[in-house]
Amino acid sequence: MKFSERAPAPGSVRTPSSWRSSPSGPIIYVGLAPIVVMIWSLLWPYWPSEEPGTKTYSIRVLSYDPLIIYIIGFLSLTERKFLASLSRDSERRFERSKVFQDGVHAIDSFRTSSTAFLATDNLIAERIIARASEVQGYTDRSKHEGLQLTRYETGQQFRPHLDPLEGHEGEAMHRLTTIFAIVEATCVECGTQFPNLRFNWTLEHPSWCNYVDCNEDKALTIKAVPGNAVFWKSWDTFGRIDNRTLHAGLPPEKGTKIGLNIWTNG
Repeated sequence: MKFSERAPAPGSVRTPSSWRSSPSGPIIYVGLAPIVVMIWSLLWPYWPSEEPGTKTYSIRVLSYDPLIIYIIGFLSLTERKFLASLSRDSERRFERSKVFQDGVHAIDSFRTSSTAFLATDNLIAERIIARASEVQGYTDRSKHEGLQLTRYETGQQFRPHLDPLEGHEGEAMHRLTTIFAIVEATCVECGTQFPNLRFNWTLEHPSWCNYVDCNEDKALTIKAVPGNAVFWKSWDTFGRIDNRTLHAGLPPEKGTKIGLNIWTNG
């Protein structure tokens, strides 16, 4: 088996009298407009999309054993736009995904997506990591790995795998938990599938069908819904890797899926 990111009140904006009386004012303003637009285009991804501390997400317990939680609204629209822009505009950031096998990372047909690790020295990345920590009861920042973007084009996939790396040296519980968030999805039937888990969705509330494939009864299949995320714990209560969390990134028949991996060590 192989294993494996205050608008002013109305009327409060004043126009300088010199601009109203002199034609040179508006001309200077128009001349500066391209510079302002350029600076704003560079800064907007890092601009907070909500006040600090504002809760924008809600959770649903999908499974108690193994622990799997569905998170609605985990990523804000601003965060999604920023992360998606990295995929479109910075191709050099992405490289062919690799698998960890026999102690080395290697390219394999087992995993055909592309990935990129994000630097954590920007507001967006730090805010997402802080939110992942909050969801898990305020886990220590040092326990979180760097954020990893993963992109699936038509036909690309990641076959069933476990996130903790086999034979990994270091943390007692490598990748104790995973949060996988959807940044962008222009595909259908391209979700995340857990082949060792099965649910009879006819016995559950129909609202679940917005987030999981209720027509799939042979494996738990979570839909790729932009902004939402799924959390799971990869280790059982006995300190062993839980094989029930085996999962796969399904291949888009057409379109693209961009996801964000957030791993927390034990």
